[in-house]
Amino acid sequence: MDFLTNTNNLLLIATLVTSGLALALPQLLGRLNKQLLNVHTAIQWVNQRQAQILDVRTADEYQSGHIANSKNLPLADFDNIQKLQLDTNNPVILVCLSGSRANTAVGKLKKMGFLEVACMEGGISSWNQASLPLVK
Repeated sequence: MDFLTNTNNLLLIATLVTSGLALALPQLLGRLNKQLLNVHTAIQWVNQRQAQILDVRTADEYQSGHIANSKNLPLADFDNIQKLQLDTNNPVILVCLSGSRANTAVGKLKKMGFLEVACMEGGISSWNQASLPLVK
């Protein structure tokens, strides 16, 4: 009982809970909005629905290995999205290293008029775990 009455311990618990929520919130919001696709569903969208893959990692991350036919636009450069000439009527699948940055970009694309936007769950890390090829 002394553990819960000590002010330092309460601050530690509050910090842990806040940190956990901050880490989990993007994933939870994505699941609530049903915007997450696993790797295999993402491939089906590309092959069957002409989905466009937009990689929001930095240019250096993209150059180290990316999904074939994907386009790169770092999250910080979203104001320049028109230069990619993406079709707003075709689905867009957002990809980053783990899915966190891609989840952030979903709202931005929807505000820009893209009708269907999803994130690849786990990002490039999941792609690698599925032993799928990357292009350099």
